[in-house]
Amino acid sequence: MWNKKQMKVSCFYKSPIGWIKTLEREKSLVRLSFVQTICKPQKVSQFQKELDHYFNTGMIDRKIKFIAEGTTFQKEIWEIVKRIPKGKTKTYKQIALTYGNINSIRAVANAIGKNPILLFIPCHRVIGSDGSMTGFAGGIERKKWLLEHEGASIQKTLDL
Repeated sequence: MWNKKQMKVSCFYKSPIGWIKTLEREKSLVRLSFVQTICKPQKVSQFQKELDHYFNTGMIDRKIKFIAEGTTFQKEIWEIVKRIPKGKTKTYKQIALTYGNINSIRAVANAIGKNPILLFIPCHRVIGSDGSMTGFAGGIERKKWLLEHEGASIQKTLDL
């Protein structure tokens, strides 16, 4: 039997750095991703106000309810990433050390790359050990923009 509570709703949000698609279920955020093309929005999302707040202030409401679907390991890594404060960055190595296994760096990077809820699980705050901007599902330029928006000190490239 069809259960209305399990219905997922997609909404789109126009941010300063491109369109964002949210997927919601049971009044919880399930996925947030950047998209190139959109369908005409059919519903105004409660998360659009939160996105407005974020793009105006750089702050995410930590009380936002979301469901990050993934493996137990991925969820543990995402919980560590959620604790990275606004304006700060951590390296994949630091995340692996916090997890308790320095040899898990690749698995940590893979879990971070599978983050289903960008911005709310701030994987853009994770950088390479040398300070480099490494992979981000929204693209490196957006990652730099987000870090600057949040006041993080990021490595600048020189035109030589």
